[in-house]
Amino acid sequence: MPMTFLHALRLNARRFPMKPAVVFEGRSQSYAELLDRVERMMTLLARRGIGPGDRVAVISENHPDFLAAFVAVTGIGAIPAPINYRIAPGIMADVVARSDSRILLLGETAQDHAGLLGTVVSDIIAIGDVVEGAQGMPRMSDLLAENPPDPPQGRDGTTIMLHTSGTTGQPKGALRSLFGMEERAIEQRFRPDDRALSALPICLSAGCTYTLLPLYLGASVYLMRRFDGAEALRLIEQERLTATMLLPAMLQRVVEAKGFANADLSSLRTLQSGGGEMYPDLKRAALEKFGDALMIYAASSEAGPYANLTAEELRRNMSGNCVGRPFFGVDLKILDDDGNEVPQGEVGEICTRSESRYDGYYKDEALTAETRRGDYLTVGDLGRIDAEGLLWFTGRKRDIIKSGGINIYAPEIEEALASHPEIAEAHCVGLPDPRWTEAICAVVVPAPGARLTQDDVVAYADTRLDRYKRPRRVVFMATVPRNLTGRVLKAELKEALLAMPEEEIQ
Repeated sequence: MPMTFLHALRLNARRFPMKPAVVFEGRSQSYAELLDRVERMMTLLARRGIGPGDRVAVISENHPDFLAAFVAVTGIGAIPAPINYRIAPGIMADVVARSDSRILLLGETAQDHAGLLGTVVSDIIAIGDVVEGAQGMPRMSDLLAENPPDPPQGRDGTTIMLHTSGTTGQPKGALRSLFGMEERAIEQRFRPDDRALSALPICLSAGCTYTLLPLYLGASVYLMRRFDGAEALRLIEQERLTATMLLPAMLQRVVEAKGFANADLSSLRTLQSGGGEMYPDLKRAALEKFGDALMIYAASSEAGPYANLTAEELRRNMSGNCVGRPFFGVDLKILDDDGNEVPQGEVGEICTRSESRYDGYYKDEALTAETRRGDYLTVGDLGRIDAEGLLWFTGRKRDIIKSGGINIYAPEIEEALASHPEIAEAHCVGLPDPRWTEAICAVVVPAPGARLTQDDVVAYADTRLDRYKRPRRVVFMATVPRNLTGRVLKAELKEALLAMPEEEIQ
């Protein structure tokens, strides 16, 4: 059975007591110091009545106290429930209420919402770099100083309530007890001697997992409060960092940062990316700079990682959204709507079974059942497997546009349009149409200095796409709505299009 986070930390504190566990804004915390803080936090929470099965909400930017809370809360058998600190305050309060949390750990960024949040949870503790007495909340650092470590024993677990990033509505609480840490380390080359950059928000699934993973292995985590491309570039080069996880939008900002071309990034052995399609120009720039360190994976908050693409295989598959071979330890099948495996090369629903998966949505058995295919799990991702055994991501069920009685996969159109040199991004949605049911609408973000017209986009689509896949409407936008991980919020994009005057949508 996999180790708990607390057990792994205790073992690593014995192995490497003086080794940096977390480095944050120039401050280093050794494994011995991190364990002492975690055990004090466990003691404090237990004395405030928190025990096995209780939920503890956490709203904060990245901070060592946030990381310690993951280990401390699971260490007493309770369940941390991290919540995106950038969602609207009303939604934030609603998510806290729906998590049934008994206590809230509140970081500096969200402390202005303490009054509102106090209406749904009575016990709030300020964590991170908050000023004394802010909003009348007790400070975690002060409370820990008053609580010598005397934690309860034999209760530690691994369950975390990871809220989905909310691309299609309010975030859902996915209870997760299986993370497949060993499988991730084997497949993605993370090691105990890593100096790993943690730049993703640890309130989200990937940020949480890929920050806990180095600590699980006994590596050192260089934690960023919030991501900045230039600062990430500086840290990798100056600290000789060896591993990191960067979503495509984050990697793009590193590539665009001043000094990238001449920076010495040769120390980086593992650069894991994923969580969205990487456009060809970014693939080429990343391969040229990082070489075999680059890997691209496919995953979801619920299923965990299910495929991984090495740099070697990426070079042979630059066009399209190839996401590699099934992940180490993952049993992956492509099924049709009746639960039957589809023939090789045909598109179907990606269904997986592994040691990295969620247990279900909190208090929502009906929604949980929708993700089950027997003992396999699906979140609606669609794909096909080619003759070499490589998985190609073709979209999501909600990304299908039903036009003229035919299912059309939006990512196929988006990829074709994005190959135009003057198109920086292309995103497609279906808009209501009395004749076609849904008409394909392409939202185009022009490249800097581009002078594209709607006719130019339609003419280019004519050379790249079958007739029934060509956009019937084209809209230009400077930016599109995205969530904290950089994924496009198609529901919000569609709402914005529907609110536009008809003459603006050609």
